[in-house]
Amino acid sequence: MEIKCLRTFQAVVDCGTYARAAEALGYTQSTVTVHIKQLERDLGLQLFERIGRRMVLTEKGAEALAQAADVIAAADRLEALGADGGEPSGTLRVDIAESLLCHAMNEVLAEFRERAPGVRLRLRDGSLAQISETLARGECDLGVVYAVDWAPEDIALEQIATVSTVPVIASGIEAPDLRTEGGTVTAPFIIDEPDSVFRIGFERCLAARRIQLADTMELWTSQAIMKLVRLGMGFTIAPHFAVAAELEAGTFRRIPCASEDEAFPVLLAHRRTTWLTPAARLFMELARKHLPTAVSR
Repeated sequence: MEIKCLRTFQAVVDCGTYARAAEALGYTQSTVTVHIKQLERDLGLQLFERIGRRMVLTEKGAEALAQAADVIAAADRLEALGADGGEPSGTLRVDIAESLLCHAMNEVLAEFRERAPGVRLRLRDGSLAQISETLARGECDLGVVYAVDWAPEDIALEQIATVSTVPVIASGIEAPDLRTEGGTVTAPFIIDEPDSVFRIGFERCLAARRIQLADTMELWTSQAIMKLVRLGMGFTIAPHFAVAAELEAGTFRRIPCASEDEAFPVLLAHRRTTWLTPAARLFMELARKHLPTAVSR
C-alpha cells in the first residue's frame, strides 16, 4: 500500500467528505476516490459507509485509522530526518476544548502561523469525551483539554495551566443564592454536555450544600449559552477568562458561590505511541508559552 493513500484516508476522516478532503490535499475528488478504493483493495475491507453527505468509518475502518496514523507518523519522522532544521511542514490536527479555542488560543495560533507557514493546521472544537476518543482513534495529533480524573494509559497528559470558574448571570436579573444550605434554585441553569468538567464540579458543590436545580437547559456551544445568559434566560458557570470581558463591561455579574475556589487543569494530550512531529512540538511549545497567561484573566 502507498503512504499517499493512507494520508488521503486520514484527510477524509478529518474533513468528513471526499470533496473537502480533495480541497485540503489539493487533489481532484476523483483522485481521493481512487486512493480510498485502492487502500480498501490493499486491506481487503470497507473503510467507510455513507450517512447523508458524510463518510463515516466502519468498525474495521476505525481500527485501520489508528494503525494508519502510526504509519503516517513514522513516515513523517523519516522525512524530518532530512529537513536539517528547516521550517515545520505537513499537516497538524489539533482538537481543542471550545471555550479555549474561542477565548484563549489567539496568541498560540498567531505565532504558530508566523513560525510555521508551511503547516496545514486543522482545528476542531470538542468536549473532553470527544477529544479523548479522537486521540485514541488517531483522528487528531494533539488535544488541548480540561480534565478531572482522566488518565488513559495510552494518552500522555501534560498540565500547562489551571483555570478557575465563576457563576454568572445577566446584570439586572435577580441572582440565585448559591451559598445557602438547602433550597431550590428556580432560575434555569444553562450549561453544555453532561461530561463538562465545570458542570460536574458545580453540581457536586451544589449537592454538598443540598441545593437543587429546578431547571437545567443543555446547549452544545458556549456561544449559544452566553447568548441566552445575556438575554436573561438563566445563569451559567464558565471559565473566568471566557467571561472576563462581559464582567468588566457590566453585561454579566458574578454570583457568589462556594465552588469558586475550585481549579481545573488545562492539559496537552497526545498518543504515547505517536511520534511528535516538529509542527506538533512547536504547537506544544507555544501552548506552554501563551496559555497560562491567556487563562489567568
